Amino acid sequence: MKNILIIVVLLFQYDLHAQMFIGDNMVSNKNVLKIKDGVQGVILPYSNAYTTFPKYNANVTDVFDDHPNLVGGLIYNKSDDQYYKYDGFAWNPARQIQGIFQPKGSRLGISQGITIPCISFGIGLCLSTGSAAYLAPDNKSEVLVDNLGLKNTSTSTVTIKQAGIYDIGAGLGFTGGSFGAQVGITEFKITLQAKYPSAANWETVVTKSNYSVVFIVDTQGNKTCSFAHTVSLPAGTELRIIPTIKSNAFSGGALSNYDTDPNSVNSFIAARLIKAY
Repeated sequence: MKNILIIVVLLFQYDLHAQMFIGDNMVSNKNVLKIKDGVQGVILPYSNAYTTFPKYNANVTDVFDDHPNLVGGLIYNKSDDQYYKYDGFAWNPARQIQGIFQPKGSRLGISQGITIPCISFGIGLCLSTGSAAYLAPDNKSEVLVDNLGLKNTSTSTVTIKQAGIYDIGAGLGFTGGSFGAQVGITEFKITLQAKYPSAANWETVVTKSNYSVVFIVDTQGNKTCSFAHTVSLPAGTELRIIPTIKSNAFSGGALSNYDTDPNSVNSFIAARLIKAY
């Protein structure tokens, strides 16, 4: 009986102070669980689509409920071949341009959009003027942060404060539609323009288009256009996103009216500093 009691006490002490290791017998005081590097790996939880991730909720803006106990959780998403990490607000993909707590990243939402009217008779004409303003308040639940301090309170542009190489991403959604006797395609295009320090004119950096099929009525379909681009920018460079709509539909007469979508899921400008100069 005495021997059994001694063994129980020793096991209890081991449970309190020892560390667990898998595949190796080298104890380290730097970690609680150690897995040996080598030919065998670790399979983490996976999902076929993000809609089956924990705390998924299609009724909230970022489609995930907040849950602080999940912070740091990892899930592999088979549909887009990458890991996602939970930050307390949402599951963020490993290859995203920036995250909420990325100190060298910003993601800005639209605070003021624009309207683009179109009229079609033969070939359509759309009056695309101006650009949306990206001054929406920071909102972690919508993944809106300005850690790079890009916002300009007096203009619709953003300004690069630190010279370096940047990943620039942007998306713009369009709402509205058209009605009339027309058949064809409507082009939705966004253009990233830069005005460099001491320059008088804006220069086009990259353009991206999406298309919507028109048959009498254009009210449905994906009218969101987005891009990601890596570019070297000096400090003081201003950036803006110019939306353009072009109707390639043959028409006997039609009216259209489109607005920029204020939803931050579809409309945003993002930047991540890769390397500072």
